[in-house]
Amino acid sequence: MRKAAYMVATTVVAGLVLSGCGGGDDEKTDSKPSGANTAAKQQSPSSGPSAERTMIERAAGSWKSIVKASDSSLETLTIADGKVTAKGPKLDCTGALKDGQKAGKEAPTLTLSCKGGDDGGRGVGTVKMKDDDKLAIDWAGPEGGYGGLVESFRKVGG
Repeated sequence: MRKAAYMVATTVVAGLVLSGCGGGDDEKTDSKPSGANTAAKQQSPSSGPSAERTMIERAAGSWKSIVKASDSSLETLTIADGKVTAKGPKLDCTGALKDGQKAGKEAPTLTLSCKGGDDGGRGVGTVKMKDDDKLAIDWAGPEGGYGGLVESFRKVGG
């Protein structure tokens, strides 16, 4: 009896697997081609291809540092229309983001002026982006030195 029940269950399962559980392509009611949703998403202004927008346009918005804050670090960065504000535990900075090129690639420069404490060797930095939600600033550091610190941010808004 047990063997017969096992054979029936196995046959039913095998039949369902082979038939695709009755959900064949002929029962689909979606009239859109499979690529229609993808094309619609790519045409929305907020998700447009990065190659069509400049790095300054992609950098616009609010950013938060990915490292733990110290007295001389920046916690937040806000970029709008090329104007920049940055804040840290003891720093209040303003500046500008301008177009630039480095080794034939787009590399905008960020110039900051900070109040409230040691600015950590900031002043002029090169902005780099990975995707549209990761931003890094490679600060030039003191003149005659080997370069300054690098700060990394994640996009948190706009």
